[in-house]
Amino acid sequence: MRSLCTRRFGPPSKWEIADLPTPKITRGDEVLVRVHAAAINPTDIGGALGRYWPAFSVPLPFKIGYDLAGTVAATGNEVTKVKVGDEVFCCLPFKDREKYGSGSVSEYALITQTLVISKPKNLNFVEAASIPLVALTAIQMFDKVPGGVDGKTVFVPAGLSGVGSVAAQMAKNAYGAGKVITTVSTTKLSMVDNLLGKGVVDETIDYTKINPAKTIPQNSIDVVIDSIGATFSSLALLKRGGIIVACAGPPPSGHNVRNISTEVPFLIGKILDFLDAITRWWVGRYQVKFDSVLMKPNGSELERIKEWVEEGKIKPVVGKVLKFENLEGIKEECTRIMKGKGGVGKVVINIIAD
Repeated sequence: MRSLCTRRFGPPSKWEIADLPTPKITRGDEVLVRVHAAAINPTDIGGALGRYWPAFSVPLPFKIGYDLAGTVAATGNEVTKVKVGDEVFCCLPFKDREKYGSGSVSEYALITQTLVISKPKNLNFVEAASIPLVALTAIQMFDKVPGGVDGKTVFVPAGLSGVGSVAAQMAKNAYGAGKVITTVSTTKLSMVDNLLGKGVVDETIDYTKINPAKTIPQNSIDVVIDSIGATFSSLALLKRGGIIVACAGPPPSGHNVRNISTEVPFLIGKILDFLDAITRWWVGRYQVKFDSVLMKPNGSELERIKEWVEEGKIKPVVGKVLKFENLEGIKEECTRIMKGKGGVGKVVINIIAD
């Protein structure tokens, strides 16, 4: 099968589309998916750059991608949840029982039946592929908020980013936030209501002209959902007893890393836990709480997300769609993501045109 991969750790310029062995079902609970579309996330690029190898023995060639939507091509003899031909979507695990799960930007991908979910009926493959990782990250971030966000003021920086676009919608439409505040650049101001839905965001700040930390009143925010590393710049905005939940910025705790792989070296886990303790101590000086999330795929959570999508509570935000054959275009977009240059929503690769 063809797969987007890198034979040695490095930037997108080193990536290639190579012929690699098609994954084979070796366990009764496995599902082989023929991939129609796959999305790119910053974590995919981090893996390809080799940022995981100090903590995990990541094999080469490293296959790119975790998000996908496609059709079931084959199943193990214990699978009852789906059948051949079913349209599904999922987020591949980083590692599952000694098998590395990355490689959604490929013609085929292998996953256990507990993590594969039938595709939302109101989405095409491209739209469905854009959802899993960012929505699972968002739902796991909200689950860290004591008492939830119902009626509360929630600050979601970068509301048209991958995680931000889903988190803003989830806050208002699924969890009942009283007020949602976000930030975008000047050119994206007019896109917020159109892409996220009118009334989802109550206040949009143009961060290129106004510093959010100076325009949002201090001690006025209950919850910050941080996917861009805005933890420390947001501290003064939080009410006493408020909370920041981050998936970017401060390093993940050793506990969070061990949650996705048991092979984390003892010393690295302890160092990460120490750094996490320092972050919590620093944040605690402002009399607020801090927690972090390192997303782990979860089938029941993705099922909830699918229901919210079908109910119209969450809309996918797809920024750019590329053909699988357009390797140079893929490299260009992934280089932009690597450099942190703002885009809108997710980059999705069409493996098989709808």
